[in-house]
Amino acid sequence: MDRVLRFWALTRREKLLLCEAVILLLLSGLCVKIIPFKGIYSFLQRRYGDVKIDHYKVSNCAGDAIERAVSRAAKGLPWKNLCLTQAIAAFIMLRRRGIPAVMLTGVKVLKNSSLSAHAWVNTNEEASKKNSTNSDFTVVLKIGQAV
Repeated sequence: MDRVLRFWALTRREKLLLCEAVILLLLSGLCVKIIPFKGIYSFLQRRYGDVKIDHYKVSNCAGDAIERAVSRAAKGLPWKNLCLTQAIAAFIMLRRRGIPAVMLTGVKVLKNSSLSAHAWVNTNEEASKKNSTNSDFTVVLKIGQAV
């Protein structure tokens, strides 16, 4: 009941973003489980990777709202949403609105010699240069381009 009340307290724009995030998390989660990543990568690269953005008219608030919607949707859904599914959903939402974004996947070696993988989305070049939370990861895959 508490979730329903919190949902109705959101603005119309936040509700729409949250619904879009839920749908994209569901679809990206299914794709990650069913389709080999090579297919997902080629689709994202072909559809969203080489989009030339001439005029960046959207404010940073839109990117923050999308990040918040994906985070809320991931926490509220009954299934586990991996960082890869969240990154795919956020990347698609940002690119559909004309916001320049880069989806990155990286790996790092842990102390016990095993690998840890992570996926995230950056919305500009500055974030990729000084990204402190993901700086330990060596980027192995990059989709999209930032301004």
